[in-house]
Amino acid sequence: MKKDEILSTFREVIQGPRNSYLDEWVDSGKKVMGYYCSYIPEEIFTAAGFLPYRLRGAGSSDSSDGDAYMSARICTFVRHTVSLGLRGELSFLDGVVLAQNCDHIRRAGDLFKKKIKVPFYSFLSVPRAPKERLFEWYLSELKRLKTEIEEHFKLAITDQKLDDAIALHNATRERIRKLYELRKKEAPPITGEEALTITIAAHIMPLEQFNKLLDELLAGLAKKKGMSNYRARVILAGSEMDNPEYLAGIEQQGALSVAEVVCFGQRSLGDLIETGRGAPLEQIARHHFFQVPCARMVECFDDYVSMLKDTVREFKADGIVFQRMKFCDPWAGDGHNLYWRMKEEGIPFLGLDREYQVPASGQVKTRVQAFLEQMGK
Repeated sequence: MKKDEILSTFREVIQGPRNSYLDEWVDSGKKVMGYYCSYIPEEIFTAAGFLPYRLRGAGSSDSSDGDAYMSARICTFVRHTVSLGLRGELSFLDGVVLAQNCDHIRRAGDLFKKKIKVPFYSFLSVPRAPKERLFEWYLSELKRLKTEIEEHFKLAITDQKLDDAIALHNATRERIRKLYELRKKEAPPITGEEALTITIAAHIMPLEQFNKLLDELLAGLAKKKGMSNYRARVILAGSEMDNPEYLAGIEQQGALSVAEVVCFGQRSLGDLIETGRGAPLEQIARHHFFQVPCARMVECFDDYVSMLKDTVREFKADGIVFQRMKFCDPWAGDGHNLYWRMKEEGIPFLGLDREYQVPASGQVKTRVQAFLEQMGK
């Protein structure tokens, strides 16, 4: 298939809660496990024979069902995902695993358990600082989750199955890495909107089929003439982002995104899981616990700043566009601190607040245009 055909396939995959690959999986009698966050390792679900399905609100036209149970100060991302569940549009899920990522998702967990009533439910306690002294706590939570899945579904998650799951997910990460390497070129062959569409699809469809499609796309992109008609190269950072249309609105102003350090982007599909240094579950745990830190983590802000600086340098970016879901308190704090740190570093920084499922407005586009002009672009 050609680039446009493959991208069209990925766009169809991410349009709503269901997609043809998911339906084929379910129709064959296989199970699906929902989860919200990259601190919940999808490799465990793969090893159990499940399709890991990262929860989103795509396909929800309004959040009224969730609004009936949740405060208006809970972010619209969570309210839309809960609304889908309450309307029965996530009925294909055989279970969900959540964690106390934030108070908003903690409240969503109550509703998944008591109102949506999925067949299997588990909630993980994830430490708030990625420190070695807290790693055993996190690992013990994953061991408990593994045992709960085995007992509920009457199956065994062996070390061999965990090794096989690591290999499959690493194969996906390797392909995403190749995709991002192409974006370091002066004339990248793919936009940020297209890349984000691809990485979202990786979270909600079987990886064997995803990898085959991405192999075809990478082969074509390697020969494709890139784009040079942009005004500036930017890094997209910040909170949850699974809305490529919003990023497209930014790019239409001439700000080409060359890396998305966000949930559903590079943050979730970064480095490979190391193997050969211990039990596979411990290797999985180390990878996820010590990943690029999220704003819900503390005592690691300098690590996040250092990562952003490295990303700006590696991708030859001119600045950072930081977006935050309204009412997201953790990212509000990090956004404020990042503004001042990037100012000290001399890296142009634009902060945007947004709502879920809302494309970039005229105001946002005007702010992006002003940002580019401030950079002299």
